[in-house]
Amino acid sequence: MTTPSLCEILRQNRRNGLVFNTPGIRYTPVNPYLSGFTQPQLDMRRKAEILQYNKSSNGKITKKQSWVNLVRGSTQRKQYSSYYIRQLQEGSLNPNESCPNDKYLPTSSKKSGIPGPEIILYLDPNVPLYNYNTTQIAYGTDNNDQQTQDKWLVSYDTNVTDINLQNVFIMNIRQSIDESVYNFSFTTSVGLFISGYTQQANGTFTMSIPPGNLSLLVTYGGVNVPLAYMPVITYSPNFVYGISGEIMSSPATFSGKVYMGEITFSNILLNSNPNTTYDFFIDFIPNYTVNNIDNAAVYIITNYGSGTEKIQEAELDFTSPASIDPITTFRLTGSPR
Repeated sequence: MTTPSLCEILRQNRRNGLVFNTPGIRYTPVNPYLSGFTQPQLDMRRKAEILQYNKSSNGKITKKQSWVNLVRGSTQRKQYSSYYIRQLQEGSLNPNESCPNDKYLPTSSKKSGIPGPEIILYLDPNVPLYNYNTTQIAYGTDNNDQQTQDKWLVSYDTNVTDINLQNVFIMNIRQSIDESVYNFSFTTSVGLFISGYTQQANGTFTMSIPPGNLSLLVTYGGVNVPLAYMPVITYSPNFVYGISGEIMSSPATFSGKVYMGEITFSNILLNSNPNTTYDFFIDFIPNYTVNNIDNAAVYIITNYGSGTEKIQEAELDFTSPASIDPITTFRLTGSPR
C-alpha cells in the first residue's frame, strides 16, 4: 500500500470536514400568486406605490414640470367657494389637513403624467408589494450559530456494527478553538452481535469483550495519527465482559444482540488546529467459542442506541443477562493540555 501524498491527505481532510458544512439561511420570499393575487393586481399595487413619491432626488421640479404647472394654472391664485371659506371661519376645517382617503381614490393615469392609453390607477393596500426595489438586505450566515460557539463538532451514527474496525465518530475542530493541543475523552455504549447458521442440535456459544482485544485508532485525511500516549480504557460499573447463549432449534438462521455497558477512552492527546478533521476507530478482535454450530460471526456494536432494547433475539436465547447500566448517548469532552 502506497503512502498518500500531502496533497491527498489535505484533500481527504477537506472532504471529511464537509460533513459539518452548514449552508447559510436561504432567502425564500412568499409567493403572492399562491394567495390568489393576479399579475395585473400586483402591477397596479407597484405603480400606485411608486406614484406616491417624488421622483426628483433634490425635491426641485424640472423645466418641463414648471411649464405644465404654468399652463394648467397651478401657480395662479386659487378661487375658493363661500362654503369652504365659511368652514374656515367656523373652525370646522383645517386647511393643512388633507383627506386621509385621497390616496385610495381612483385616478386617471393622464392626471399623473403617464404616457400611453388612459387607465384608472388605484391603491389597494390589501395587495402585497411585490418586485419592488427597496433597501437592500444582506442575508448571510448568522454569527451566533453553533459553528462559531463550539470548539469542535462531532458526527456519529448509532448501532454501528462491523467485523472489527468501527468508525465510532468524526470530529471537526472549529475556528473558535483556543489552544493548539487538547486532551480528549469519549464514552460510547457498546454491545455484541452474533449471527450464523446451523443444522446441528443443542448449539451453544460464548462471547466476550476482553480489555486486551480493544484498541483505538485515530486518522487524519485517511492516515494514522501517532498518539503521544496510550489511551486509557475504562468500563462502566456494571459492564458485562462475557455472555453466553444457545440456539433455540435447528436447522436455524440465528442472530441477536445484547447490551454490554459503556466504554470510555481517555488521555487522547491531539493537535487542535482549526479545520482539522479526525476519524476515531475502535479496533476489536472478536473473541468467542461455539459448540454444535456450523458457522457464526461476532461483531461489536458501538454507540448502542438509547432507544434500543438491551437484548434482541432471533432463533437463539441469551442465557446471561445484559448489563444493568443505563444506555446513554455518545459523549465527548476535551480540555487544553
